Amino acid sequence: MKILSPEQLKIVEKETAAKQNIEMIDLMKRAAAAVFDQIKLKYEISNTDFAVFCGSGNNGGDGLVISRLIKKGGSNPKVYLLKSENYSADNLANQKKLKETDVEIEFFDEHTAFDFSNQPVIIDAIFGYGLNRPVEGGLKKVIEKINHSNCEMISVDLPSGMFCDRLNSAEDTIVQSNLCLTFDSPKLSMLLPENSKNIRDFEILDIGFDRNSIESQSTDFYFTDSDSVSSLKKLRDRFGYKYNYGNLLVIGGSQGKMGAVFFSAKAAMRCGAGLVTAYIPKCGSSVLQSLFPEAMLMTDFSDDKIIGFPKLSRFDTIAIGPGLGTDERTEYGFEQFLSENEFKNEKIIIDADGINLLSKNRNLLKILPENTIITPHDKELERLVGSWNDSIEKFEKIKNLTREFGLIVVSKGAFSQIHTPDGKTYFNSTGNPGMATAGSGDVLTGMIAGLLGRGYEPKDAAILGVFLHGLCGDLAADELGEESLIATDLINFIPTAFQKTFEKN
Repeated sequence: MKILSPEQLKIVEKETAAKQNIEMIDLMKRAAAAVFDQIKLKYEISNTDFAVFCGSGNNGGDGLVISRLIKKGGSNPKVYLLKSENYSADNLANQKKLKETDVEIEFFDEHTAFDFSNQPVIIDAIFGYGLNRPVEGGLKKVIEKINHSNCEMISVDLPSGMFCDRLNSAEDTIVQSNLCLTFDSPKLSMLLPENSKNIRDFEILDIGFDRNSIESQSTDFYFTDSDSVSSLKKLRDRFGYKYNYGNLLVIGGSQGKMGAVFFSAKAAMRCGAGLVTAYIPKCGSSVLQSLFPEAMLMTDFSDDKIIGFPKLSRFDTIAIGPGLGTDERTEYGFEQFLSENEFKNEKIIIDADGINLLSKNRNLLKILPENTIITPHDKELERLVGSWNDSIEKFEKIKNLTREFGLIVVSKGAFSQIHTPDGKTYFNSTGNPGMATAGSGDVLTGMIAGLLGRGYEPKDAAILGVFLHGLCGDLAADELGEESLIATDLINFIPTAFQKTFEKN
C-alpha cells in the first residue's frame, strides 16, 4: 500500500467524497465508526470511562462523533474541546449533534484542570495529519498534562503533535500514544524509530477511500502487508524437477561460526530452493552434513576459514557472507572472487561479513551485477555509507547507494525497509523485538536466497522474504513468547508462514 503525504491525503479525501457523492462529514462518520469498532474490541464500553480530547478541525470532529458513539454504547464520555474561534464547519456540525445526546462539552485551554482520577481511556483527537508546525504555548502544556496522566492513550489517525511525513525535533511535545488508529495506510513518521516513544502500536482502518484516487498518487514510500505480497505466489510445475527451482550456493562459515551457514542453507531450502550447496571450511563439514543432510557440501582447502572461493559455472544463485569472517586471506579471496568472475545471469545476495568486506573495498561494489541484494543491520550499513543524524538522512544515504551501484538494500530492524535502485522504499509490516537474536539475519539471507533460486525477481524476493521472515517471528512469538525466540524457531515456522500468506490463493 502507498504511504502518502498530507497534500495527497487531502486530495484523496476530496476525490473520494466527489466520486462517491458524499459529503466530507459522511467520511468523518465512517472514520469515527471504524475507530469505535476497534475500541469495542478492546474495551467493554459500558464499564469503561473515556476522556475524549478534540481539536478545532476535522480530527476533532472525528473525536466528537466517536464521543457520540461511546455515549450510544453505554458510557458517558468526558469530552474536552479546544477553545477556538475557528472551528471547521464539520466540527461545528458535530458539536451540535453531540449536544443533542446530552453529552456535556468542556472547552479547554492550558488553565483547565483535567480530572484523571478514575483513570479513563484517553482518546486523542486534537490534531491529525495536517499539522505543519510544532505544538506551542498552552496546548503544549495540555499535551504534557495528558502524557503525565498515566492513562491508556488511543490516538485518532496520528498522535497529536507528530508530523505526518517528516521528523519532529527532539524538543517537540507529542502525545505518547499506546495505540494509534490510522486510516488506509500508515503515515511515514509512524514507521521511524525516533517516534517509538510516541507511538507504541498502530492499526490501519479501511474507511473506503477511492482506490483509483490513491493509485493515481505518486510516492516513493510503500507499506508491505499480507495483501501486498499474496499476489506474488508462484506455483510449482507438476512436471518440474529440482533444477527448475534453483541451484543455490551458500558461501560462508569460519571456525566457531558454522551455524550461520546452516541457518541460511536450511532456510533457503525451506523457501523452495531445489538444490542447495554449502561452501565452507573443512572444519564444519561433518557438523553441517549431520545437521542438514539435504544440503550438498563443498569445502575450502583451508580448515578454519574460506581462502579460495569456488567456481560458479553450475550455480544460478549465490548467497555470500554468513559466518564468513574478515581475515586478511578471506578478504583477498573475496576480492578475487568478485573480480575474476563474469557475472551474467547469477542472482546474488550478500550479508554479514560479506558486507563488511565490501565496506573495506568499495570499488568492489562496481563489480556486483545489477539488483544484487545486500542485507545490512545498522552497523554494517554505517561502514558502507557513513554515519547519519536521523532516519531521513539514513534513507537518503541508502538511496544514493542503491542508485549509484544498482543495489537492492534490505535495511534490517523494526519495519525493515527494502530500498530499490529506482528510489522506492518498502516498509515491512511483520516482525517483533524477539527476533533480535543471533542467527536471525542468517535465516533472512537464506529465505531471500531461496526465493531468488525459486525464480522470484530480486525486488520481489527481497520484499516477500522480509515479510515471511517477520511473519515466522510473529508466529513463533505467539507460541513461544518473544523472549525465548531463537533462529531455529524462525526456520521451523517457514512452512506455516507460507501457508498463511498464500492460503487465499
